[in-house]
Amino acid sequence: MSDDSTYTASFIGDDGAEASTEELTLIDGLPQKSLVRPGSQGDDVNWELDTDSTADTGFVYRSTGVAQHDYS
Repeated sequence: MSDDSTYTASFIGDDGAEASTEELTLIDGLPQKSLVRPGSQGDDVNWELDTDSTADTGFVYRSTGVAQHDYS
């Protein structure tokens, strides 16, 4: 972590490879549980904090699919 108000987030894609790493702002001292980011195909992608794993440099987020897409 670079300071007390931010943390490093690693975004892991469906293929298991790291898609990107970003500095995010802590909310009430905690990492965000989930967030939506623009995807490479132009769709917004949902990302969820993986509480079972952390990277050496921060927190890990995994893709949970395209935002507002019905997977049922």
